[in-house]
Amino acid sequence: MPDRASPEAADLPGREAIHLQGLRLWAHVGVLERERQLGQWFELSLSLWHDLGPAGRSDQLTLSLDYSLAIQALQQQARTVRCLTLEHYAERMMECVEGLYGPVTQRLILSKCAAPVPGFNGLVQVERWRHGPPRS
Repeated sequence: MPDRASPEAADLPGREAIHLQGLRLWAHVGVLERERQLGQWFELSLSLWHDLGPAGRSDQLTLSLDYSLAIQALQQQARTVRCLTLEHYAERMMECVEGLYGPVTQRLILSKCAAPVPGFNGLVQVERWRHGPPRS
């Protein structure tokens, strides 16, 4: 997540965000046919920038972004999505989130938990932004 002292953080609206980390999703995404047939685990981190002050002062959920809606929508989407690339899956996720909350600044990091590359035990990740940094 962005460091509040970084230039990127200074460009974010209100500098307040809701962060979802570690959302595990089973989806049928991958370049190899067996990945799309069998499915595999993905892990999502998602940040949504929003003015949290009104909800903080009033304790009214309607003044915030109900993150449970995003979790449920992304879990439902994972059950039906079929595509080749992490980039496309991330795009579909961002469209889903924007459908819930409108054009809020989003940062998404999507990890493929077990890439089928011989001798590789790490993570493969894509990072996407919508309605916010980076601007290079």
